[in-house]
This record gives sequence, structure tokens and C-alpha cells, in this order.
Amino acid sequence: MLRNLRLVAGSLLFASVSVIVVDGAELRTSAARRPISRTVSFQEGVEYTEITDTVVEEGFLMDTCDSCGVAGCNMGCVVPCDRWASFDYLLWWRKGQSFPPLVTTSPAGTAQGDAGVLPGATVLFGNESYGEEARPGGRVTLGSWLNDCRTCGVEGRFFALSEGRIDFAANSTDFPILARPFRDPVTMTQEATLLAFPGFTGPGNVNITSNSNVLGGDFLYRCQLGQSITTKLDFVAGYQFSRIDEDFNINSFTSAINVPGIDAGTTFTTAERFYARNEFHAGQIGLAAQYENCNWKVDLLAKIGFGNMRQAVTINGQTTIVTPGPASTTNTTPGPLAGAANSGQHVNDEFAVSPELGINCRYAVTECLDLAFGYNFIYWSSVAQAGAQIDPQLNDPPSAFTLNSGSYWVHGLNFGANFRF
Repeated sequence: MLRNLRLVAGSLLFASVSVIVVDGAELRTSAARRPISRTVSFQEGVEYTEITDTVVEEGFLMDTCDSCGVAGCNMGCVVPCDRWASFDYLLWWRKGQSFPPLVTTSPAGTAQGDAGVLPGATVLFGNESYGEEARPGGRVTLGSWLNDCRTCGVEGRFFALSEGRIDFAANSTDFPILARPFRDPVTMTQEATLLAFPGFTGPGNVNITSNSNVLGGDFLYRCQLGQSITTKLDFVAGYQFSRIDEDFNINSFTSAINVPGIDAGTTFTTAERFYARNEFHAGQIGLAAQYENCNWKVDLLAKIGFGNMRQAVTINGQTTIVTPGPASTTNTTPGPLAGAANSGQHVNDEFAVSPELGINCRYAVTECLDLAFGYNFIYWSSVAQAGAQIDPQLNDPPSAFTLNSGSYWVHGLNFGANFRF
């Protein structure tokens, strides 16, 4: 028999709903002006007033059911879809890389001894931050409630940003005076290696490439702390992983024209690389809140991870010198930046924290589909970046190398869809 029931919420957990019951099990509600399919159980001993084929109930839907471990025993409990999946398009910014002055030029007519030398020279690359522009990415979230009343559940997330890339090139055609500046470790004065200078060296060129990659994920256990008609607050705890990689390459070429002690036509080809890899493994705790009003939902997340950041920096490079003529020879020496003093792999384990803040607004298109947009901010207290490992002072003693680290962040907008099933 088809029965129409009217339930009046007796607690803050449930709003008033109109219900149609078929055989006392399946029902459809009309809440927030949209139909929602549900399964429900009722408290025993409810008083009914029968009107022909329609049964009207004036009762209370209590806080929760006994299986939820909260107040109430054998109380009514609505059971919605208990699993969800979210897919988000990310448009995030990341902290850029800072480099010391690495390529300089000077105007025509500059004396050879002053060409490319700081502070009088013009910096073509370095002395500022690069790679801060927004980059696209993606995030996948999967989760499930572990009981019918949605008071505890698990959730896993993974995100990745597309590669951030820096490209720079300069040659003696565009810059007749082209140099790589450095600080002499003996005199502590500014000097420069001239890649191109009229009548001295050339042709010359320099190419710089750098890339940055960020990815991460976490696994959370959610436990409800409290709930009202429109809001819900969960405690979250779990495991967090992230990885931040940066790679920096500088390649230069020059040829001797009239350099004292060097045969004309001798070429110098330099290739150097600085690679930094950061892996963060941590435990995390936080709070997740949700506000719901009709078809709109707002999700808030605040959590922090405590763990170990493993920083591994690899530095290598060399200069290949080729002399011309029948007695041509090829020799290699350490690079000016990646020399014997700092080449090799350097590993450091450091305690780090990683807080995250997020807000997400969702609109229910159907009972099982929400469209969402929001903002996220993630911070790491200690990250080794490739540019921070470059010291423009040449030929430091090996003991002088220090692995440098600092704070790092990503933040930005997300647009996506949430499916419940």
C-alpha cells in the first residue's frame, strides 16, 4: 500500500521533509525543492493517524541511528550515496626560482677589463625570480563513508601540476659583448668570463633551461565532531606525500680570437647542471567543515602535516677545450659553477611542516552530480631549489658547499565536478 508520511525533525540534524513510502522501505523526499531517493528506518512505537489510504505521521526523526555510535537507539537514519569521486582542473601558481646574475652584457666601447663586470654591466639573466606564472594541473579525489550515517569515512587525493619551464638564449650576434660574471674567491672582486668581445673572443653564445615539477597526495580518515541542520564539522588525520623537483642547465660556447697564451680558434664548451629533488613524507591532522543551503555547498579544509623532507641536490659540469690544427687536443676541466668543490650528490634530511588551506563551492546539478570551483594554498617550510645551490664565487674549497633550503608554496584556483554513487 502506498502511504504518504510527514516527518517533522525533532533535532538539529534533519530538516522537515515530505516522504512517500512504498512497503515501508523505499521513499522519495522532497527537500530543497528537488527529489532525493533515500532508504529509511523508523522508530518503533510511532503513533499514526489514518485518513483513508493516506497515513499522516506527526513524530520526530531523531539524531542518528544506533550504528552511528551517537545519540539515539533504533532511531531513523537516512542512507544516501556513500561514495564520491572528484575531478578538478587546477590553475595554480608556484614559488619561482631565484638565480644570481649569470649572463651580462655591456655597451659597445666598454673597456675589455670592465666588460660584463658587475655592478656596471647589464644583467641579461639572473638577479630576479623566474617561473612564477600560473600553470595548469589536475587533481583526483576518491572517498567513501564507512557507515550509513556518514560520521566516519576515508578519502584519498592526488594532484600534479604541469611542468614550469624557463628558457633563455643569447648570442654574440645580438650582444657583441657577452659575458658570464663571477666573484674571484681570492681577491673577492667581481670579474667576468668573456664569451664574446670584439677582437678578443667570439663568436659566443649561452643557453639556459630550467624546469620545475610539483605533485602530491594524501590519505585521510574523517570523523564527525558535530552537525547541525546546515553545517557539519569533521576531524581529519592521515598521511601526506609530496615531491618537488627542479632542474637547471647552463651551456655556453666561445672561441679564442686574440687571447694571450691561447691558440686562435681554440673553443671552450661548458655544460653544467644543478638538480634538486625534494620528497616529503608526513602525518597530518586538521579540520574539514561543510555548509549546505539548498543546492549550494561550501567545503572548508584546514590541515597541517609534520614530517621529513629529504633533499637531494646533484651538481655536475665540465668545460671541454679543443685546440685547432694538426696537433688538435681535447681536454676537460670542471665547470666554472659546477666545479670540483661542489660537484656530486648532496643529501639532507630535515624536519618540515606543510599546512594546507582550501575552500570549495559546489552546486548540485543533479542528486549525484555537483559542479565545483574553489581555491587552495599549500606551503612547505623547507625545500631545496636548484637556483639556490648556485654560487657565483668560483673554486670554493669543498668544505664551503652548503645545501641551501627555504620555504616553498603553491596556490591557485580549481574547477571540477563531484560525483556521488
